[in-house]
Amino acid sequence: MSIENSDIIFVKPEKFEDCVKCATYIKSDKIVTINLSQLDDKDSRRVLDYITGAIFITGAEIVNVGNKIFCSIPNGKNYVNDSQREPSYNEEEEIIPTFKR
Repeated sequence: MSIENSDIIFVKPEKFEDCVKCATYIKSDKIVTINLSQLDDKDSRRVLDYITGAIFITGAEIVNVGNKIFCSIPNGKNYVNDSQREPSYNEEEEIIPTFKR
């Protein structure tokens, strides 16, 4: 299957220059999942800054889906990020166990 016929593209950049390819996919209104785990923090930040520019220009949205993993969602596409559900309790509230006798 070719990239032109694909809706979702997974990319794992190994150097800063790979972000140009990511931006091309984003401009083509593809859903692009970008795994930055191979890059050090400096290059990871540079790639993310570059990609964020492409996302802004196209009106897309960026979603952090994991540790150093981001997903570009084209404008007009709906998604659900189930990993960011609201907690079922107040995290700041102290939980006091109760015991029945």
